[in-house]
Amino acid sequence: MTGTPILARLRGSARTAWQIVRGVVGENAYERYLDHHRRNHPDEVPLKEREFWRRHVDRQDATPGSRCC
Repeated sequence: MTGTPILARLRGSARTAWQIVRGVVGENAYERYLDHHRRNHPDEVPLKEREFWRRHVDRQDATPGSRCC
């Protein structure tokens, strides 16, 4: 049963890598927004996910920065 610790480490590494990829492509932006909102605006209702993404995309379209597309 020496393979079990190796599999557990591989699973942990894959999970970490997936979270990094999600961060790079911006998929975790809503989760980060909710964390920020809970810490800094606890008395206010956060945006629903759909409204958050709508504003996020609108903001990116209005200020594209160094995006290629």
